[in-house]
Amino acid sequence: MLDTIPYSLRGNRLRPNHQEFADGVKLAAIAAVSAVLTATVVIGAGRTLMPQTETVAAEQPAFTRVALR
Repeated sequence: MLDTIPYSLRGNRLRPNHQEFADGVKLAAIAAVSAVLTATVVIGAGRTLMPQTETVAAEQPAFTRVALR
């Protein structure tokens, strides 16, 4: 199939298969940023709504050293 657009008028467009790859990379970057922001909000809300008190931390058992035989 002949290309009807002259090469000089194409500009900096990517070939279709490269454009799909670039779009995939953009979507992956958006997904990664969204996941980080969501985790940050959820962890921050959890710490705000369910704070750990000093008594709960003091009630946790201490670790005992055990020698392996």
